[in-house]
Amino acid sequence: MIYQIKPVIGVTSKKKLIDYIKKNNWLTEYKYTTEFEKKFAKFTNSKNCITFPNGTTTLTSILDCLNLKRGDEVLVSNYTMIATANAARFLGLKVNLVDISNSDLCMCPQDLKKKISKKTKAVIYTQMNGRNGQIKEILKICKKNNVYLIEDAAHAIGTFINKKHAGNYGIASSFSFSMPKLITMGQGGAVITNNKLLSRKLRLYKNFGRKISGNDIHNTLGYNFKITDMQSILGIEQLRDINERIKKKKEIFKLYKKNLKSNKNIILLDFKSNETPWSIDIYSKKISNIKKILKQNNVHTRDVYPPLNSQKIYKHIKGMPVSNFYCKMGIWLPTSLDLKKSEIIKICKLINQIH
Repeated sequence: MIYQIKPVIGVTSKKKLIDYIKKNNWLTEYKYTTEFEKKFAKFTNSKNCITFPNGTTTLTSILDCLNLKRGDEVLVSNYTMIATANAARFLGLKVNLVDISNSDLCMCPQDLKKKISKKTKAVIYTQMNGRNGQIKEILKICKKNNVYLIEDAAHAIGTFINKKHAGNYGIASSFSFSMPKLITMGQGGAVITNNKLLSRKLRLYKNFGRKISGNDIHNTLGYNFKITDMQSILGIEQLRDINERIKKKKEIFKLYKKNLKSNKNIILLDFKSNETPWSIDIYSKKISNIKKILKQNNVHTRDVYPPLNSQKIYKHIKGMPVSNFYCKMGIWLPTSLDLKKSEIIKICKLINQIH
């Protein structure tokens, strides 16, 4: 079986984790988590990194620490994981959806201009599949309307804009370290921000609202949104070879592109040289036939996210033809870091059989 995605931890990471468990009883968030936060902040060229249990608690925490109030509006791309929108819904915020651009499948600036209003307090921008899209234009619109820009960079580890890592354009950004991500801790997430006050608020928020661990003096409301040093050890080790991981993802895409470029039945959007693919997404009106032949040959694929306004809790939001066109005919192809060249060629040959 060729899996669509599977975590690649590495022998060194496993050894470090086992050694840690043998030598330490402090399994909770401690010095290794602090080390990981510093290293991830350095890698992303950000001043502050705060870890969280996942990439949903990150977004909810950002929104709450920005003091958004029940009923305030948050705009989200119609093509994203449902957790992006739900993070706002959990706080009683009103979610409205924005369509995507044909060129990059990220939030469309023109549709954002139509949707943004005096009620809008924040825009959550998803770097879909590692593509930057038109984030500079999105930022201009947000600044003009005095609206927070928050980046959902769960797919964008290793994606840069003019040497500036994804996640550094908005007030804060959310990263995910779940199983399919370029850095995986099993689960986990992080917020990066260059805003000192927001960083302080987030650290209080994730630790029960207390300023100093080890006592029960609480300065504000907060949650237990801590991770463990066991997870952080995995993150530290994967950051050591992050450039190799990025290189491998780009090589996988180039090989797919080379072997599928003459196929007129599929849409394979390109990546810029400074963007790192999270996965390889293809779109086709014959996607059912493609999925069928791949499955028959033990190749596992995954449907891309359905448009949010096709999901039960967001069905009341109408329109958005571009995202509804793409999302209903797309799949993610295998992109694991240990994927072999021969396996990619096999997958492409199978896809090219469909006429």
